[in-house]
Amino acid sequence: MTERILSLRAADGYGILLKLSEPEKKGRKAVVFVNGSGPNTYDNKRQLPDGTLFSYFDLFASQFTNRKIAFCRYSTRGVFPGEQPPLFAEINEKEYQTYLPHTSVSDIEAIVLYLNRIGYDKIFLLGWSEGSILAPLVVRNEAVKIDALLLAGYCNENLKKILTWQLTGNASLIFYRRLFDYHRRGYISREDFEEDRFHVRDQLFGGHSFAEIDLDHDGILTEKDFAPASIEHLNAMLRAIESNDDEWLKNNHSVRLTSAWFKEHFSLKPNKKILPRLNLPIHIFSGEYDMMTPSFYADDIESEFAKRGKTNLTVHRFQNHDHDLNYMHYIVYGKISEGIMAILNTAAAL
Repeated sequence: MTERILSLRAADGYGILLKLSEPEKKGRKAVVFVNGSGPNTYDNKRQLPDGTLFSYFDLFASQFTNRKIAFCRYSTRGVFPGEQPPLFAEINEKEYQTYLPHTSVSDIEAIVLYLNRIGYDKIFLLGWSEGSILAPLVVRNEAVKIDALLLAGYCNENLKKILTWQLTGNASLIFYRRLFDYHRRGYISREDFEEDRFHVRDQLFGGHSFAEIDLDHDGILTEKDFAPASIEHLNAMLRAIESNDDEWLKNNHSVRLTSAWFKEHFSLKPNKKILPRLNLPIHIFSGEYDMMTPSFYADDIESEFAKRGKTNLTVHRFQNHDHDLNYMHYIVYGKISEGIMAILNTAAAL
């Protein structure tokens, strides 16, 4: 494998920073990783609690090139590699304001054109989370030729609806269900809560009893019991977006994003309206316990394709996988998860 860092000129003149990993024996295929939301660099260096450093993209670079596929990733506009945890990134505030859905799509197009110029004429977009929104927009624009979409952390709805779903107790419920819903009932029973099979109850709930957490007193824990803790943040965040209060977003929202970014996303048509119009191969990789973009999104779009008689969508489902398809199993245990392996092997087979 050979690697190089490059700077490309975007349509508006911005200098896109990207890193390209190529197999020793160059082929025709290349995968472009389309980032999730927030500050990302072409390395995405991270640190474990024990101090171990790793680069998120190294797994994909080594595994794709082993399959004779080039792998390309890029830095979010205004974001540069840095030395300080947790993000190991420095942000140029003025340039970061230009990080918007339409500029991201334009930047991806510029990257694809570059890859075409150097001999890669079979391009797959691997879009994760926000990337699963952006990648189909690239295809819809028809400014460049894309041969397949690989979508993980799949967003079927508009971002505003996704945020509302997340922050009305649903994301919390899915997180806790993975640890307490031993029979996959869709809720947490008193028996499972008290069994505490993984010995995490006190750590997560601070000694509070089942009755104290069961706010609606219906005998089970559902999203309604976890909603009050997050609805206040949702409402405050929506007010900040509406009033262009980027300082509040910077200081209070867990992912660093701007009001302009949110507003443009809120105006976009959802994937459920876009994907059925596309005719290239589409593969969705869905984790059972995805707390950011729920697994039923994949079910919904699959049903829509079936109604229309379209056969270019394949959904891959993985039990006990999270939003990142258990990526961290590789970093912690040295084992590539079933979900990640499916992405790699699908790209190789296309």
